[in-house]
Formats: sequence, C-alpha cells, structure tokens
Amino acid sequence: MIKKDIFKKDVREQFKASAKDRIYRFMLADRTIKGAIVHTTRMVNEMRANHELDPLETLVLGQAYIAASLLMSGLKDKNDRVSLNIQCSGPIKGLDVESNGYGEVRGYLKTGRIEVKDPEKVKYLSTLYGAGFLTVTQYSENAPTPYSGQIALEQGSIAEDLANYFLISEQIPTGFRLSVFFDDTEDVKGAGGIFLQALPGADASKLVDAEKIIQSINSLGELFSKGKTPEEIVLTEFSSLDPKLMDSSRVEFFCRCSRDRMEGFLKGLPKAERADMAANGPFPVEVRCHHCNSLYQFTKEELTTLYG
Repeated sequence: MIKKDIFKKDVREQFKASAKDRIYRFMLADRTIKGAIVHTTRMVNEMRANHELDPLETLVLGQAYIAASLLMSGLKDKNDRVSLNIQCSGPIKGLDVESNGYGEVRGYLKTGRIEVKDPEKVKYLSTLYGAGFLTVTQYSENAPTPYSGQIALEQGSIAEDLANYFLISEQIPTGFRLSVFFDDTEDVKGAGGIFLQALPGADASKLVDAEKIIQSINSLGELFSKGKTPEEIVLTEFSSLDPKLMDSSRVEFFCRCSRDRMEGFLKGLPKAERADMAANGPFPVEVRCHHCNSLYQFTKEELTTLYG
C-alpha cells in the first residue's frame, strides 16, 4: 500500500493520532448487552487523503469505514474478515468496505464522485442512496464457505440499515451510531462510532434504556474532537447500566496491496495483452488498487524485464 502522508513527516503527531485510533469492547447490564466503541479520526483522514475525497464522499465512505470497524469486534480470529457492500440506485451508487481481525480497514465508493447539483442542500443522506441492497459477508478461517446475508435498503442510513440487518437476518436487537465531524473549513476533526447488541437473557427494559442512551449521543466525532476518550464516554453515558470495559485493539486504514502483487497481476494477463502492453504502453503503465487508491507505475524497461 502507498499511504499518503497527512502528517507532513511529523512522526510525533503520527504516533499520537495512531494511539487514539482504537476499538474498545465493553459489557452492560450484568453482561447481557455487549458493545464496542471506536475512535477513527486518523483512519478517516487517511482514507480521505488516499481516495482524494470531497466532504460528501468523506462522510459517506467514512461512515462505512466506521461501521466495518465496529463489525470487526465480533471476529474471532486475526485472519477472519467481514465485508459491507451496498448497491443502490441513488447518486451514491454503492460502496464496498471490509475489515479484518488485525484491525485493518479498506474500501471504496463505486463512484469516484457523488453527483449532486448542490451538496450543501442535501439534508439527509437517505435521499442519496435510493433503492438498493445491503450485504454483510463474514469470511472465517475455520468455515468452509463465507456466511452472507442481504436485506433491502429501507432507511438510507448505514447505521439504521445495519441494525435492521441484524434484526431480520439474525433476530438480534442491535444499535449503531456512526459519526464524522467536520469543522468550519470542512476538515475532519473527529470520527468514530458505537455499537450495542443484545445477548441471550437481556432484560427488555435494559435494552430500551440502552437504546435511549445510544440515540442521545448526538456526535461522537465532535466529542472526540473536544478530547473526550472512548473509555470516558462509555463509563459516563452508560453509568446506569453498570458498564464494564473489556479489551481494546488498534484500527487502521490499511490495504495489503503491494508492488509485488501488482506484478503478479500483470504477469497473469493474456499473452497477447502482455506483448502489446510491453511494446506500446502507454508508459509508465499504471495499475491502481481500487480498495485504497494506491497507484503503482511500471516503466517500459521494468515491463520488459517482467515479461522476459
């Protein structure tokens, strides 16, 4: 992966931002409700820089990255993965995002730009999704085939449609909040999300209380921008439900593409296509990873050696 440097070689700032981006797992109500809260400000900013996104695209794809980060909290093995795919008829067109047990998140919008006449007049993202489908797929190292479920988009909100997915597909009451906070200059100053899910034996009244609390947290991104930590938010906001913090782990915008893998892709092209490319280019030949937008370039000499 070729990651753009948003810290301008300031290693100290890079490490500070990296230390904050983590997912924290917790339990509520005598361990009958599980939850996760994730801080993703660095991740969303690096995603934005690599994909060269405007604010609207940053908001849409950023929410999907946050959702994928929260979904990783249920993965049991480092090599397990979960993907979130949306196909829709509206200007967003769709998106594809995945996370894994290592805490790595990558993904892209199906359209480079969301074509809207006046983005500032868009009050609800739901108007940009239109009709479509949400598909969640889990890839487990110990399972012979991936597990996939799909529902029709009803809310036009990743958070609400994901909650609906778990209720319909798995009959589990679930709640999500996803937040990307911009300042007056449209820079992302805070980003994150929170997830709650009922466990067997959960008391209905406690679930109602938990739902009210999660809905009352208006902007996690803004809270993070003001210096609030995930631990503080969980312990303060859910104090009436006896919160217990469990473990935490990193989250990062990261893709496992590499120059070697792109060389493998070029070697796998049909013989006639390889010959034409080596002779006629155009040079440098460019191969782009759609998951992270990294661009790999190959000169005529490099291609000749590669195909020699």
